[in-house]
Amino acid sequence: MKFDPGCIQFRLTAGMVLASILGFGGMTAWSNFRMQQILIQGHKKHAVDVAERFGQDVAWMDETLPSTMALEKVINYRSTPDTAIWIRSSDGDIIAQSDTLEMGSWQKDGLAESVLTLSPNQTLASVSIQGRQLIVCISPLEVNDTVLGDLFIIDDITQNQRSFSTVTKDLTLASIFVIGLSAIVIAIYVRQSIKPICKMNELAANVSPDNLADTHLEFDRAPTEVRDLAQAFNMMLGRLSGAWEQQRRFVSDVSHELRTPLTLVHGYLQSTLRRCNTLTEPQREGLEIAASEADRTIRLLQDLLDLARADGGHIRFHIERVSLKDMVLDTVEAGYPSSRVKVDIQSPGVDARADRNRLKQVLINLIDNAVKYSEDNTVVTVRLKQEGEWAMIQICDRGRGIPRTAITQIFEPFYRVDEDRSRVTGGTGLGLSIVKTLVEGMRGKIKVQSNPGDGSIFTVSLPS
Repeated sequence: MKFDPGCIQFRLTAGMVLASILGFGGMTAWSNFRMQQILIQGHKKHAVDVAERFGQDVAWMDETLPSTMALEKVINYRSTPDTAIWIRSSDGDIIAQSDTLEMGSWQKDGLAESVLTLSPNQTLASVSIQGRQLIVCISPLEVNDTVLGDLFIIDDITQNQRSFSTVTKDLTLASIFVIGLSAIVIAIYVRQSIKPICKMNELAANVSPDNLADTHLEFDRAPTEVRDLAQAFNMMLGRLSGAWEQQRRFVSDVSHELRTPLTLVHGYLQSTLRRCNTLTEPQREGLEIAASEADRTIRLLQDLLDLARADGGHIRFHIERVSLKDMVLDTVEAGYPSSRVKVDIQSPGVDARADRNRLKQVLINLIDNAVKYSEDNTVVTVRLKQEGEWAMIQICDRGRGIPRTAITQIFEPFYRVDEDRSRVTGGTGLGLSIVKTLVEGMRGKIKVQSNPGDGSIFTVSLPS
């Protein structure tokens, strides 16, 4: 199925996938943000707790140890490989510091030197120094109501941040995988859900007058809205079928009822013209016009009756093997002068499965049209040939041709390429429609090739 951004399947799939992206993406982003905040807040709380209890620890040890030794003891007790502590006096001298600052990880890239120069203005913050993420907590150190200096607590959370980044990347990849899998599942689900609508569309596209009464939708397992739509569609098809059948019956009845009285009128007019010798010239001309129009109307009604019977399936075809050469020669020689119509037999001995009488009616209609719409000094050619499993009869004329825009419409009832010319030649606009109906009834095909000014070629193909 071709890609169509305006179809329901694409819109539903895109909407649900977008909702999944926003849902999973939003949840992942919010989780990452919260985990980052929890990580930083946890380390900040730890640094603050150490700072608040540091003075108490020093005061407790100061009772048994000298002051400097007590500071170093507490610093080493509270220090870890990622946590550095030192005390700076008001004069800027380092009173005591943890051994952590002497480790290689703190000496690398001059990190220890950089942190030792921190200003005591920052009390609690997350800073980045030498590419390392640090939690800095600075507060005055007071022991036994005496301020010894500023307490610096530096917590290196770089490794934690890297671990957190790895988890975030894995979580993002997992979210992308879940979103992709969800998109596939959603697309399959949506496609299955709208299958009844696609089937309804396909069925509606194939509805024709021939299968209108037999077309019916049944979706027992479809969604409620689709079942309701199918029920309304079936009701509409029922009404259309009834209206179409009523129209066909009306056309058939009217054609049948009017043909008999018009035949009587036409016969009376012809009898009057033959037997009455006292008619003036205007009277005779008027009666001749009336007889001509009556004859034309009778032929129109007969064509309508034939179409109505064909639409109602009442035309019966007696299919038999027919010698097309004999059929074509007999039809042309019996009804047309050799100066206007000639026969070109390219494949002798061609037989076809057809109804002899219906095929003769098709040939007469097509040859009559070719003769009517060609100049008097041109010749109409009836060509017979065999192509594969098809026997082909071509009626070629050198008339005005048919415009390209009208080729697909000429087989429609009452369609006329040239309204004025059709009236002059006596056409009813039903001949080609009847021809198409009869050819298809014999399981054949008909097509036309035409260019304005170059004439037309009607090709009837019948199974051989």
